Amino acid sequence: MAKYNTFQKAKEAPRNVIHPVWRGIGCVIIVLMPIVSGAAAQLLLDFGKSQKWPFLYELSTAVRFPDIVYKIPGVLVVANYISSIPYLKALTLFFVLVLILLSGIFAVLNSVLYRVIGPPRYTPLDEPAPRVKTKRYTR
Repeated sequence: MAKYNTFQKAKEAPRNVIHPVWRGIGCVIIVLMPIVSGAAAQLLLDFGKSQKWPFLYELSTAVRFPDIVYKIPGVLVVANYISSIPYLKALTLFFVLVLILLSGIFAVLNSVLYRVIGPPRYTPLDEPAPRVKTKRYTR
């Protein structure tokens, strides 16, 4: 009979396991953010046109591709469609700005909720070392 037969390792808690609810929230945010940002960008563009914001005039010019793009048959249809969209530059700018703003807000809200509802920061296995002041050894 061996000396350490009765020794058993303590079971470690599973790491990097994300609760399915958090995955679902992330999936919903990934799908909804571009939709909400597009709608908000269109509303912001309409509001800016009604208020006659001066920088919208600069962004109202049509997108023009190089001439070689218009000579390719398959790309011609897409290039003509993109060139026909009014205020595309302003719409894209507002879309990106709103997307960054809303993503930042939702990231902060998600992290606050995870901190409040989620698991504790430290388990007994990875608790930080105690802060002990020791005297310096001098000879």
